[in-house]
Amino acid sequence: MKELDLSDWALPPRTNLPYDSPSAEELILAVQEYLTEEVILESSGAQKWKLRIAVNTLSIALRELSERDHDEETYERIMKELNVTDDKDLSLKIKSGQFDDKMSNLHKKLAEIVERKLKVSNPRHFLSDSDET
Repeated sequence: MKELDLSDWALPPRTNLPYDSPSAEELILAVQEYLTEEVILESSGAQKWKLRIAVNTLSIALRELSERDHDEETYERIMKELNVTDDKDLSLKIKSGQFDDKMSNLHKKLAEIVERKLKVSNPRHFLSDSDET
């Protein structure tokens, strides 16, 4: 009979391969929790304001980590649909008039990119009035 190896039973499951735990997300959340539940409560004035900026920055980093793959796929799909390689190529083609007869489609595609960026940088832009209360 094979002997069971119990040496790692107490460890959390390895979900952050190839790295060990904690993951980048877990580290950011830990720092964010420490700042919001301890440091900010003991701060006032300008320091409290700066700490809120730091917490918000960590929130943006978390959203970037969680949305990066989806946003990269969206960006690549849109660039392909517009038949351009990147932002610089798109800018040159817009300036040369290659999209003059396709402005509605161009606007729709660019709005999709901007919306994805805003959802990461400040998702509050997408809250309805009833969500804010």
